[in-house]
Amino acid sequence: MKHILVKQTVVIPLGAMLVPILIAFFLPGYSSISQHISEVALLDHPIALIQRVAAFVTGVSIALFGTWLFLAKGSKYTAVAAVVFGASMISNGVFVMGSPLHGLYGLGFFMVLVPAFFATEIAPTGSSLRSFSMLVALVIMLYLWLMLSGFDPHGFRGLTQRVATLIIFGWYAVASYSLARDINLSVMRSAKHAAAAG
Repeated sequence: MKHILVKQTVVIPLGAMLVPILIAFFLPGYSSISQHISEVALLDHPIALIQRVAAFVTGVSIALFGTWLFLAKGSKYTAVAAVVFGASMISNGVFVMGSPLHGLYGLGFFMVLVPAFFATEIAPTGSSLRSFSMLVALVIMLYLWLMLSGFDPHGFRGLTQRVATLIIFGWYAVASYSLARDINLSVMRSAKHAAAAG
């Protein structure tokens, strides 16, 4: 039953974030190219609540993923980073832009540590999953640098954030799918051994 915590991550983080991204394309007076996703929550429009709920649900999903990593894999660093990043996403849903509690005073930066720690703690050495996780960590770090340095093009910061969002939350889908597949293979092997022994 506890494996549901990893299996839900295949769909929920990316799926929840896609909802406000896609709806915002049809929102009058809002530019998905130049405005950040969180700016939707500032609007007097029903989608504002949808955006906040999506961030909250995403955060809960990632925190549960981190919990599973600790319980099932004994992963300390990846688990802590995932739970902290999940908490920051939950706060993005509770508090709007402008409040220091939106993102919990910058704890969202822990997002880069999740795939990085995952690559060293969990992904098999030499595997494509490990290489992919390290690449994603590098891309996230590059995106954060662009934002902090001011090099993120002002007229396109909404677009760059959406591309980064697809990469960031897409990684959770790939990583959790790989883990869930390994679980299924292990269960099938155990069933075959049990059948052979019986």
